[in-house]
Amino acid sequence: MPDESQSGYSSIMNVLRPPPPRTAAVMRRYDLVLRDYVGEFRIGVWDHEKTRTQRVRVSLTVTVEVPNRPFVDDLDAVVSYEYLIQGVEAFTRSPHIQLLEVLAEKLLALCLSPPQAVFARVQVEKLEIVPQAAGVGVVLTGARDPEAAWHGTSCS
Repeated sequence: MPDESQSGYSSIMNVLRPPPPRTAAVMRRYDLVLRDYVGEFRIGVWDHEKTRTQRVRVSLTVTVEVPNRPFVDDLDAVVSYEYLIQGVEAFTRSPHIQLLEVLAEKLLALCLSPPQAVFARVQVEKLEIVPQAAGVGVVLTGARDPEAAWHGTSCS
């Protein structure tokens, strides 16, 4: 066996040693998802859109950050997706909105309303505007910390 002081043997051995154990993360993230909710919304800029509701598909993904410990099997111990469902349903009863961008922005604010929410993605689509397409719409993303949105924080 070579002497560790000879010709970089020590350096090679350091590379081969397993790294020291890492300290467990204090926080972890997971996504809440409401996908393909279809509701009747009062939305549109054209006169014929202002006299009726339109079918709109809403998909929301919210990344929440929570302490890194096992989940407790109790609804009060998690961020429930129920606030997303109730919020979207409330928007189906809200006054007329002209632009999908405005609806998406309001939904983004809803998504980020719990203090645990750190990032959100909102997709809204009108389903009856272009017969050749399943839908036309917009996608907005946002983060509680705007810097996080540009440093690799993402949702599926």
